[in-house]
Amino acid sequence: MSIEAPFYLLLIPLWVALAWMGMRVRLPLGFVPEKGRSPSFRAFLPTWGTAILASIGSIALSRPHLRFLDKGERLPDLWVLWDVSRSMQETDIAPTRQRYAVESMEAALTHSVPSRLGLIIFASKAYAVLPLTEDKDAFLFSLRQVARLDLGEGTNLADAIETALALIENHPAEILIISDGAHNMPGTPSLAALAEKAHEQRIRIHTVFIGQEGSQVYPEALRLLSEKTGGAFQEKNINLTSLLLPQQYYQTYPLAPYLWLGVLIGGLILLGAMAVGGWFSVLTA
Repeated sequence: MSIEAPFYLLLIPLWVALAWMGMRVRLPLGFVPEKGRSPSFRAFLPTWGTAILASIGSIALSRPHLRFLDKGERLPDLWVLWDVSRSMQETDIAPTRQRYAVESMEAALTHSVPSRLGLIIFASKAYAVLPLTEDKDAFLFSLRQVARLDLGEGTNLADAIETALALIENHPAEILIISDGAHNMPGTPSLAALAEKAHEQRIRIHTVFIGQEGSQVYPEALRLLSEKTGGAFQEKNINLTSLLLPQQYYQTYPLAPYLWLGVLIGGLILLGAMAVGGWFSVLTA
């Protein structure tokens, strides 16, 4: 089990202390027995029932999750971040960098297919094009269409990575960036910070550099992302078999909705018991 906000659990001792004080001073919500008689179970039910429901609510606020290990191993889901900036139309790799990259991806998918594939394209901005799907043909069709787009100059790696991280939730996935250049958009989060964020979430970023390295050292940004997240860096070659390894994964189930339902049902039962037992007569006396 994992808990996202454990500080809410500190409220539980507070509810217990308040219930104990309430019984000591006999608050109006508690049942006051006749003189000479010992307190009955009815004297404790409203006070401690309220404390128990408040404690369950505090546990729900802490957002607990149950984690179960999936049976067997499988390949991870893969979000593909594809560079469609104008520089991808350069012809230093025949016929163009873009055509070469698309053909390389087509060949790679004939040998290894992840659990699911998703597609994000980027130039000066990033756009989610295809959600995670097991349909390889749908992915390739989308890729061939977007590869024809001309979104202008600019390579905004930061926006592409942020988009992917926002789409990756509890289900494990990895990121593959296909690009020919370094991040060159000012005013965006640093790649090192985004790589650290991905590493904390146990998300590996694989990168593939498409192009001929010239006087400017274009691949350095891609290498940085891979090195900091434990991913792989490739040049002019997309080999999914060496990138993606079968892994064991956990399924996560949130418990908060069930706990809140328990609080609601328990509260209704408590109010009904108080009405039947005559506790409200104390308030109207």
